Amino acid sequence: MGSQDYQESGGLRRSRLLQGPLRALAYPRYAAFWSISLLSIMSFFMVMIARGWLVLELTDSPFQVAAVQAAQLVPMLVLPLISGALADRGGRKLLLFTTDVFNLITLLAMAALVFLEFIQVWHVFALAIANGVAFSFAMPARTSVVPDLVRRSDVASGVALFSTIFSLGQIAGPTPAGFIIEFFGMEHTFLVAALLLVPALIGMALFEIPTVAGRQRLTADGGRESMVQSILNGIRYVRGQPIIIALLLLGLIVMTFVMPFQAVMPVLVRDVLNRGPDDLGVLMTAIGVGALMGSLIAATARGMPQLTKLMMVAGLLVGIILTLFALSNYYLLALALALGLGLCTQSFMTSNMTIIQLATPDYVRARVISIRFILVGLGPAGILAMGIAAETFGAVPSIIAMSSLNVFFVALVLVLFPSIRRARREPPAEPAETAGQEAQLSG
Repeated sequence: MGSQDYQESGGLRRSRLLQGPLRALAYPRYAAFWSISLLSIMSFFMVMIARGWLVLELTDSPFQVAAVQAAQLVPMLVLPLISGALADRGGRKLLLFTTDVFNLITLLAMAALVFLEFIQVWHVFALAIANGVAFSFAMPARTSVVPDLVRRSDVASGVALFSTIFSLGQIAGPTPAGFIIEFFGMEHTFLVAALLLVPALIGMALFEIPTVAGRQRLTADGGRESMVQSILNGIRYVRGQPIIIALLLLGLIVMTFVMPFQAVMPVLVRDVLNRGPDDLGVLMTAIGVGALMGSLIAATARGMPQLTKLMMVAGLLVGIILTLFALSNYYLLALALALGLGLCTQSFMTSNMTIIQLATPDYVRARVISIRFILVGLGPAGILAMGIAAETFGAVPSIIAMSSLNVFFVALVLVLFPSIRRARREPPAEPAETAGQEAQLSG
């Protein structure tokens, strides 16, 4: 192919490998952004393992272990609305760079506290809240960038592949964290997590996020929306879209009744499976491998109908697998079930997020995503409920109860919202891409 033909094709050389679920990686800017984001997420999962095990060692309390993970989600009750409005107004790069700097500083401080043996439980909770603040500002901006880096026809692949950074983060973060804790000490885990953010910061400083027409929304009189108006308009948009409401509710259900099991994983590993922190890391890695598989399954979908079917099946199946996981007393069986748990959870979460992205126009996308992250911020209710129940009745019966509630409420939403069932057959209208966006994508 000559240089002119290559230019006319948008600069996208697609090998046979990149024509399937990995097709979004053929876009150079998308591939660069994916790599930068992966480093940040790896750091996040290393910290999650270290933080939970540290609290267990300091307190020997299942409730405290759950509570410290819940503390990270508390800032997400409010802050994503502000982040979404800022991102839709064009401030995404600054948000992402600033939040990684903030996380770097807090992790270095935590490493120093552990090394000097000044660490107290309230320090760990403070770190969790600080990470939650950074996460709340970063994720709506980070997620809303993805559809601007690929063509409309490849948004499903782009969003699904972007979710693999969480799966790969679960693979590449927990196992090293567990072994570092076991053989080198807790302070080194926080230090390595901090150092991972350095190349991420360098990459983000050099990265250029494309500006899509309509991103900076204007009011009817030609002026720019105020921050409050921007937030309120995003909420009004969601209220008028039944399918978005249903998708948000489904995400909230799984986040409330399934995801809290991770908060008591240290308790399950130590008290039920009689294993140590290195085995905890391996189990979390198995969940990550399954999650990677789930992301790739979602990436093969080429439209709303396939994604909706996948979301419905995975949303129901994940509760059943979680029940079996809680009942398992054998490590190898738990390992296999952890793989299936990660697969179903990530298949659901990826397809859910992808459908939201496909159903939302560019100018309001970050605000809609921010509302989804606020619902994620309601997760502490489920985590605290799990922690209290685990403290009172034990981790196993608590997980079984929560997973059963997940199956019931997912089924209820699917019955009450026919718009979800219709989406299995009726793909949404796809707006034409602008010439400006095409030019940016070819870069």
